[in-house]
Amino acid sequence: MNLIRNWVGQSTSEDFYELADKYGILLWDEFFQPNPSDGPNPTDLPTYMANVRDKILRYRNHPSIAVWCARNEGFPPKEIDDQLRILMAELEPTRLYQPSSTSGHGVNSGGPYRWRTPREYYAYSEAFKTELGSSSIPTIESLQGMMPQKDWEQINDDWAEHDLARGASAGDTYPTTLANRYGKLANMADFVRKSQLANYEAYRAMYEGRNAKLFNPATAVITWMSAPAQPSFVWQLYHYDLEPNASLFAVKKAGEMVHVQLNESNGELQVINNRPEILKGATVHESIYALDGTLGFEHDFDVTGPATSAINLGQADPFGGFCDGWDPACKVFSTQVHFVRLVLKDSAGAPISENFYWRGSTSEPDNLLALESMKPVTLEAKATRLDRDGNAYFVVTLHNPSKQIALMAHLQLRRSKPGASKPDASESQRVLPVYASDNYVSLVPGESRSITLEAATASLKGESPLITLDGWNIAVSAPGSPIPVEPNTNAQVSHWPVTGLPMVAHTWK
Repeated sequence: MNLIRNWVGQSTSEDFYELADKYGILLWDEFFQPNPSDGPNPTDLPTYMANVRDKILRYRNHPSIAVWCARNEGFPPKEIDDQLRILMAELEPTRLYQPSSTSGHGVNSGGPYRWRTPREYYAYSEAFKTELGSSSIPTIESLQGMMPQKDWEQINDDWAEHDLARGASAGDTYPTTLANRYGKLANMADFVRKSQLANYEAYRAMYEGRNAKLFNPATAVITWMSAPAQPSFVWQLYHYDLEPNASLFAVKKAGEMVHVQLNESNGELQVINNRPEILKGATVHESIYALDGTLGFEHDFDVTGPATSAINLGQADPFGGFCDGWDPACKVFSTQVHFVRLVLKDSAGAPISENFYWRGSTSEPDNLLALESMKPVTLEAKATRLDRDGNAYFVVTLHNPSKQIALMAHLQLRRSKPGASKPDASESQRVLPVYASDNYVSLVPGESRSITLEAATASLKGESPLITLDGWNIAVSAPGSPIPVEPNTNAQVSHWPVTGLPMVAHTWK
């Protein structure tokens, strides 16, 4: 991610521009007009133009500014547009002036802002998408922190106050959409657990759908939003309390400089080469697993392709969507929920990128109810710690010793409650913020994965660190680990009563 939209020019801090310069972040920078329906046009034209002139003169020497935009979701009045063009010719003749955030130069805004299936994110015609969002449910701890306990097990006005309501996000229909895709909701923990799958699917596709048409026509996509202005169920990569959910790591995955992906619209495998060098002699290994973890199919694809482009490798499904009933691998593809694992290696055999998908059958691609039948997997874990330059680094190695798929393992760093004889997940506090090299990871049988968690040493407050683990079908065993690793009981569906999470309408008196 290398671009921030300064929406309606609301950030005018020198620090903002200096940090964007320092970290190489481009800015789509706007002046001071919101959507035409959000307020009247400026009537004091000299004062308005003086503000615009002052902003340009103050910040134009920052190399991070890529675009000046006049208005959000609409065009400025002609008298403002005419004067802006004169001002740009005088003060900014080399930068692009974009009158509207939703029209011109292949630009489009306008969402959608609701949850959609992955394949739907591949259907578009614009080059530059300036707003695109989805429901994005936080972790259970973030959810518990933003509502009183009396509201945890029924969807009521408190949930609506946090944006799970009708409107652009279609939050009022999201629970039903989730249940239809992944299964009936047992309780709040189950709602969060299933939502992390939905988060990952949607936000990865939001970016992989653009990757698939890299520069033909796609040039950019901006998520609405990176973080919300209040604790929310929608439009976020990380929560108000700074804890990311699965959405952030899905975007992180899709945004790799060299990236392997499954085109979820047409079934092709693709390698996305964002680098300026030709990719030569690389290999993609595709593995297809049945729901029970059985390896049903493997295939290698040779990869050589141009710089800054999407390299198409052909169909991931070796049977072209047709099955005569006798081939076991074909049966997995066509009739069952299954998993696709992709590993891209360079010419020397070193891994560059990996990706993992869960998919429905050919006839029912949106029916993932069978995931509920997956058996629990106890991951073996070991965590170590290194302190350096005021930061604490925790390397957590997870190993799947079973014959089953371990789906969406999620790590949290915590500190133990003062006075506790030993770290205990039920008496611990989250450390926030924490920067993770990856999270919400899935492991095939026999696979190991190491993840690094980074936090300011001071944020541990001198207390003992603890790593907790949860996921779709995840348990954990970590005897002898230098840093304790325990299951996050709070996130387990079985820890809470079955409520059905009913939707309760408020009755006004």
